[in-house]
Amino acid sequence: MLFRSVTFSKQPFWIQVWSLPFDLINEEAGSDIGRSIGELVEVDYEAFNSDRSKFLQIRVEVPLDKPLRWGGPVISLKGETSRVAFRYEHLVGWCFNCGRIGHDKKECPLPIKADNGDRPYREWLKAGISGETG
Repeated sequence: MLFRSVTFSKQPFWIQVWSLPFDLINEEAGSDIGRSIGELVEVDYEAFNSDRSKFLQIRVEVPLDKPLRWGGPVISLKGETSRVAFRYEHLVGWCFNCGRIGHDKKECPLPIKADNGDRPYREWLKAGISGETG
């Protein structure tokens, strides 16, 4: 059997969810957030009782035909709205212009720039990176 063309439509990533209200660092919130990104694989339960409790960690099958999500709004159990940020672990081969995986900004078929001329996607989407390096 020959495989001439294999197309991948999604890829699993561990995603850190930062700035989550304390009352939402739980399995239910992790499941809801994970399903909003893609296909939920797992919520890391160990993070609830460890030094990593600064963020919630979820494993999600991320669709490759859509831009990576930066984060989004959440509503706490008290009804307060806040924004969370996503950090993707082991993220490589993605485009700073369109946010899609599989090419870099030089090969981007959909070059998009922010209104102020900055790239809309930066290194901080990668877990463990504090600022843009290039």
